[in-house]
Amino acid sequence: MDDLNFQLQSLIQEACNYSAASPQHRKALNHLLRVVQKSGRLWKPAAGDIYEDALYEEALYKTMFKLTKTLCDQYDSNRASFLTWFNTCLRNQYRDEIRVAKRHRSHQQPVWQSDEVEVDPLDEVASNIDASLLLKTWESFVQWIKDDPDNLLNTCHIENNPKANCQLLAHLRLVIGKEWQEIAAEVGSKRGAVTSHWCRKCEHLMREWLEYNQRLFGEDNYE
Repeated sequence: MDDLNFQLQSLIQEACNYSAASPQHRKALNHLLRVVQKSGRLWKPAAGDIYEDALYEEALYKTMFKLTKTLCDQYDSNRASFLTWFNTCLRNQYRDEIRVAKRHRSHQQPVWQSDEVEVDPLDEVASNIDASLLLKTWESFVQWIKDDPDNLLNTCHIENNPKANCQLLAHLRLVIGKEWQEIAAEVGSKRGAVTSHWCRKCEHLMREWLEYNQRLFGEDNYE
């Protein structure tokens, strides 16, 4: 076992020695994921394979978030090293993201269009939530969307359609994970109008909150 895998195994053991609700468990997981991100040994598609940076980041984020919930129950160190297990999960998640994106785009493709598919700009940036947005920060982020304490999200809506506001869009897209076509149908606006409003208005509000509140992967979070 090399030094990196030894370090990861030590952190896994430390995390799993504490209850899932404890700050010690959360800190050990944060440290674990920080080491994984900096390791330079994360799986990426091979040369010649389909690679879309935004979908890869989405897959990495989802893999890391799922790990925070399932690591101690699902990972077996007797079967594989942690990095092998993590990279297998990441590869499978990325393939899922590619399949979903292809299916979604094919639904948008006109019958006469065969070689080029018009891609919505938002499909290229996915959810735009950094892969390190996990655990307590994620929970706080979801709570902020739900409460909208300053009424910023609810009042930022598509013209003449108050239902198509940033609060509902964020809930449907980021929390529930619905596709944009489904969201557009639910709020009663065209898909292009919804994604345009998200990119121009809502995304800015999301990033402002994250830049101010995201401290999860700062070195001062692990003592």
